[in-house]
Amino acid sequence: MSKKIARPLRRHAARHLSPRAILLLAAGALSACGGSGSSSESDPDAGATTGQDAAIDALPGALVVVIDAAPAVTTTDPYAVLRFHAEAATGFECSVDDGEWGPCESPLVIMPRTASDTPLALGPHHVDVRATDGDELGPVERVDWTIATVFEVDDERLVAADRMPMPVADGSWRGIFRINCEFSHGAYDDPIVFPGIVDRAHLHMFYGNADTDHSSTAESLFVSGDATCQGGTLNRSAYWVPSVLAPVYDGNGDVVLDEAGEPTWRVVLSRTGDQDTAHEVFYYSAAVSDLASIQAVPVGLRMIAGDHMATPDAPQDASVARWHCQSWNASDAAGGPFSATIPECAIGDLVRFDVFFPSCWNGVDLDSPNHRSHMAYPVVEAGRFVCPATHPVPLARASYHYAFNVSMRDADRGTMTSRGWRFASDGYTVSASTPGGASLHGDWFNAWHPEVMEALVDGCLRGGLDCHDGNLANGSSLSAPSEGTRLYPAVVAAGLGPSAVH
Repeated sequence: MSKKIARPLRRHAARHLSPRAILLLAAGALSACGGSGSSSESDPDAGATTGQDAAIDALPGALVVVIDAAPAVTTTDPYAVLRFHAEAATGFECSVDDGEWGPCESPLVIMPRTASDTPLALGPHHVDVRATDGDELGPVERVDWTIATVFEVDDERLVAADRMPMPVADGSWRGIFRINCEFSHGAYDDPIVFPGIVDRAHLHMFYGNADTDHSSTAESLFVSGDATCQGGTLNRSAYWVPSVLAPVYDGNGDVVLDEAGEPTWRVVLSRTGDQDTAHEVFYYSAAVSDLASIQAVPVGLRMIAGDHMATPDAPQDASVARWHCQSWNASDAAGGPFSATIPECAIGDLVRFDVFFPSCWNGVDLDSPNHRSHMAYPVVEAGRFVCPATHPVPLARASYHYAFNVSMRDADRGTMTSRGWRFASDGYTVSASTPGGASLHGDWFNAWHPEVMEALVDGCLRGGLDCHDGNLANGSSLSAPSEGTRLYPAVVAAGLGPSAVH
């Protein structure tokens, strides 16, 4: 049985007119045409009933949608959030840009949610909302807005670039874009592996979206939260890795033991932040030979790189996860040197690690049960790097590059090096003969502004350029990173977390 439209009103496009204003206009028209409206001149505030009030009372007010929040008339946000209500409505139906009507609820968040969804395009958009009650349909309320490009407005998240990036050097990256990020916060959370479960993971250090926690989703990251990376909320992606930990030493140079006789640990924070002195921690690069084929990463894609179960006896491939001292001047072109575990770097040196994420996508899934199988690494065919047939879509490759100061506070008292450091995910006992860090891995949850992600891919990666400090190769650079809270919980169970305590 088809639904009945209760006293339908004409669909309107002026979102600044409230439903009551529309009803007043309708009632005024009735009165002007000699309809049922009254000609009383009594003061409505004195309790008199006007013809307009009578007309309003006769209409189905319980099914009139009231818009409580909507996008600005012109915005650069790549999403839309609407809040609405209607008296006594049992449900709502919505239509976006004259698409099919379907059930909806408040708040309505319009954003890409599947691999086949495309981001909202630049230009005008509208949403129609109507209330339902059984087979009754209320009048339509329309919300209009326009999405403007971030590159043609005065946006504090962008600054004028001071130079045009140079082409990549021979034998180096094929095309690369680099950003700095500040450390946001630490927590025993992992919204990819343990979604919705608090304190279930080992101790992670979070960068990017400042609201990232156990409950984070593609929607929450994409539409909310401050961000600590260059460009601020243009990049609400969440980046996280286990903490690097050093033993706590007393005044005599001995390791401080806890009540159970186990070593106590402290967090060694990475060197990030100031663009002039920090190590750029996040790269997006070209991992395949055909630069023109590289695609922007879809909103909501998440993945893990590296193996948290790896040990020194079963090391990871250096093309995925590796450690080295800054003083080694290690490089891929030189073939290293690299280490599968945390090396013994001297005081004044930097302990560094690199984690490379897979960049070939199956084109279907934004995640997979093991958070890995929807992605793959490129393969070599006829001397060229290509994506395998099982994962044919080449994306911008994400990689993490962290650096940690070796200070007197954290150095082993016998060697004055980083000997004895561990990674919070290491599932084995660290010793001089069994170094920590074999479980090196990282997690990434994409929430870039799609227009900016497309710009960095098109300008830097497809263009074969060497882009530093958030330079997008289009005359704009991302603004400086912002500070997070820099708060993190106490180190529990050598960083393995409360869930490891039995």
